[in-house]
Amino acid sequence: MKPRPGNLLLSLLLLALLKATGSDQSSDREVLQQVLQETTEDDAPAYYNVTVPSCCALGMTFNMSNMECEPAVDTIPIRFHYEDGQPVEYKFAYEVEVGFLKCPSYSLQPEADPGDTFYLLPDGKLKLEATGDMLSLGEFCLLATEEEMHALVCFSDKRDSSFEQVIFNQLYPVGLIISAVFLGATLLVYCLVVELRDLLGCCLMCSVLALCVAQIFTVITQKASQYLSPTACVIVGIMMHFWYLSAFLWLNVICFNVFLTVCRKNYLQKGHSTNRWFLVYSCYAWGLSLLVCLLAVARDFSSGLENSFLPKPNFGQSRCWFSGDDALIIFFYGPTSVVLGINVILFCISAYKLCSLSKSSEARAFQFTLYLKLFVLMGITWIFEVISFFVHRETYGSSGNYVWLVFDIINIMQGLIIFLVFVCRPAVLVRVCEVLCGVSFAKRWFKAHYLNTEADATNNETTVKHSVI
Repeated sequence: MKPRPGNLLLSLLLLALLKATGSDQSSDREVLQQVLQETTEDDAPAYYNVTVPSCCALGMTFNMSNMECEPAVDTIPIRFHYEDGQPVEYKFAYEVEVGFLKCPSYSLQPEADPGDTFYLLPDGKLKLEATGDMLSLGEFCLLATEEEMHALVCFSDKRDSSFEQVIFNQLYPVGLIISAVFLGATLLVYCLVVELRDLLGCCLMCSVLALCVAQIFTVITQKASQYLSPTACVIVGIMMHFWYLSAFLWLNVICFNVFLTVCRKNYLQKGHSTNRWFLVYSCYAWGLSLLVCLLAVARDFSSGLENSFLPKPNFGQSRCWFSGDDALIIFFYGPTSVVLGINVILFCISAYKLCSLSKSSEARAFQFTLYLKLFVLMGITWIFEVISFFVHRETYGSSGNYVWLVFDIINIMQGLIIFLVFVCRPAVLVRVCEVLCGVSFAKRWFKAHYLNTEADATNNETTVKHSVI
């Protein structure tokens, strides 16, 4: 069936008039839709000169596992909407321009993040709901995947001007870099001072190392993900997953080690038990992190797990990280929340046991400082991270966003907190000066102050080492 020429010309004139006047009234739309329907017979389309950019050709979908376009099993249709999000119900023909963007870009995934919602308008432009920006041809392309329609969008400083975008794109990376520097400084101090490298100190070094590497990868994803190839982006996402899990599990090891130190009198008093315990701890922390990470990778890339109940992580899509909340909960926030719960329980038991060790006021003051440092190390900043994740999900688009921004700012500075807690102590600083400068008085002051402080906080049969906590 062919559209009737006279009414078709009238419909195009009306459409041009509405576009020129900027009209967006529902009554105007209804009139236009009625005219368009009258210009066609049955389901024949009304024609409108629109070019839609598509990353892959029609009938093709982008396979996130292979990172390439391939023939589609189920074709996802291109849907048009008005600026208010209402679907366009009339039909019209459009041309498709195939090809990926030639600019640094990022992906919009509405189902994974409500802030990524976008609308393809009848004039071929793309509207970003979060900012209201209108993108023209060359600034975006639609990316059909196996599950939904995504969009690749060119980076633009103008679209990053909102308060939250400034915080995320500018403050977060700076905070993470500062945190990583202090984590590196903490690691260096523990390498220099032999007295700090007991079993608990070695566990702390592993935790600091894992967290430092994880934060470096996070900075890469936030500031350079648009310059990474798809394969490199996937690798960076997997590395982030592994190192963050390792940081959590090493904190769990520290909590368990402190628990044994406080509650068992003969702990670490037999021969080479220190090395043996460190080997066991390493197998637990590194091994379990690797196991969870491999499970996520297998779910993402193995065709044999397509029907699994586990959600796909889709590494490499959303700034190289997980692209959906379900997978993020299963493979990251779920395990880490369990570890946090165990840490809090171990901390409470250890604190209760320490309270019964001494009755002197001086020892109690030292123990209070010990608990505070221990609680910071055992995950108070990680608790902020978990809270910020769930608060962000529930309050997206509302004033509640500012709450999780505060949580996140506190969390990204945990490297500085760890440095202040474990390095910025007079005894440690003097020992560092002695190692670096060979100052004789530093050695005498360190021995007198350090040993006296430890002795005052020791109760008859139980000794709590001051070198790390």
